[in-house]
Amino acid sequence: MLLICSAPLAAWGPEGHRVIGLAGFGLLDDSARREVQSILGDPNTDELETVLGEACIWPDTIRDQPGWRWSSPLHYVNIPRHSDQYDRERDCAEGRCVTEGILHFANQLTWPQLEHEKRWQAFAFVCHLVADLHQPLHAGFRDDRGGNTVDVIYSGREWNLHQVWDGVIVRERLDDESRMVEQLLSAGRRQSPGEWAPSDVKTWTDQSHALALASAYPAGRVIDQEFASEAWQITLLQWERAAARLAALLNATLGDGGPPEGN
Repeated sequence: MLLICSAPLAAWGPEGHRVIGLAGFGLLDDSARREVQSILGDPNTDELETVLGEACIWPDTIRDQPGWRWSSPLHYVNIPRHSDQYDRERDCAEGRCVTEGILHFANQLTWPQLEHEKRWQAFAFVCHLVADLHQPLHAGFRDDRGGNTVDVIYSGREWNLHQVWDGVIVRERLDDESRMVEQLLSAGRRQSPGEWAPSDVKTWTDQSHALALASAYPAGRVIDQEFASEAWQITLLQWERAAARLAALLNATLGDGGPPEGN
């Protein structure tokens, strides 16, 4: 019942996952970059963007396959409307949510004995789930399935609210993926990826949940251009955060510093 009733759509669509993954890769230290390239099969320069993008999208392509349906709840977390903080025992008791999924696969990346295919999958899930968590409705509410049951009208067409956040506004306003990657890289370099600790993932979760509470829902059924513009600005901010945080996580787990204590 959890899989049938609660699974949202793919956060940000393939476009968002690609640009976050590529920007995050561009912010890696040299050691982490070499490790990621090895995980990806050491593609040549011309192939790297395609191979990395495919890895970061992959978890959405397999989530409905019989052998992978267990992974569907990993793409989101439900937090009560009355709470402003994620609680693992209440919100993810079995460890099947995006917050714990990030921690699980980040930990796997530190296992030198992990076979190559599993290591590739762990990287793909880390890249994908970090992006997922930064879509506010992926840290939303069970009672409306992260906005999937909220019917809205935008640009004269009917959608559900989750669709609007995941892809409709992105496809409408994203002009060029390469240019967006450069924009995210510039933002990431200004703020520097910084250090990463496992406890940070809860902070990311609380932050996205706060956006779901404060900014993800329009005042009425019809979404106007003002709301769409504000949603796009939130999307850009969240993409910047996701790219920088993905880089910090990968630098910690694959870079020179190694995994931080407690991972």
